[in-house]
Amino acid sequence: MTRTQPPRTSAPPPPAAVNGLSRPPVLPPPRRRRRPGLLALAVTMVVLGALGAAYLATSLGQTSPVIAIAREVPWGQPITAADLVEARISADPALEPIPYGDRDQVIGLVAATTLAPGSLLTRDALTDQRLPAPGQQLVGVGVSAVQLPTTALRPGDDVLLVPVAVGSDPAATEVGAPGVVNATVVRTGPPGTDGLRVVDVLVDAADGPDVAARAAAGLIAIVVVAGE
Repeated sequence: MTRTQPPRTSAPPPPAAVNGLSRPPVLPPPRRRRRPGLLALAVTMVVLGALGAAYLATSLGQTSPVIAIAREVPWGQPITAADLVEARISADPALEPIPYGDRDQVIGLVAATTLAPGSLLTRDALTDQRLPAPGQQLVGVGVSAVQLPTTALRPGDDVLLVPVAVGSDPAATEVGAPGVVNATVVRTGPPGTDGLRVVDVLVDAADGPDVAARAAAGLIAIVVVAGE
């Protein structure tokens, strides 16, 4: 009997030669190691970032009503309802504006400094001391165009009330001469039909009567002095 030979298993062909060299076997790509800790950390960072953005948006959206100045209020002038307007701002520890709910408490107080329109009103900018203060008197001085500077006088300006020379005595107009009075401007009125402009000034109580008498006679000129 003829014995059947088992089929031969053919051997894999040898790798093709490249430039006379055999091609190296192809290795499978390395398996990536999963790091669950890093994945959890990344998810946590994303969640925290989203929460921070939401908190910031909420904080910026929370505003409080405060008092702002609607128009300029000169120094020494009482606050009126028309001077105030509501503004809304985000909470800021560096700012201490007066809440708009205290608006009625502010009306009638006096500006301790000139308040600019659009500024936020604070307690430090107000006083309950009306003018004139104790020891002072408020006098209106009528002056012509040649008796005061062309530059507009502002509330709070320090000035000298200089007596106008009578006759030919030039010493009457010297600074420090008798009759020269230190004063502070409170308000300047518009020119009248007679060409005179009335300037309200604060002077010491001891000088008030003399200043009023000279002003009535038109014998006072106003000189602005350097501020501190």
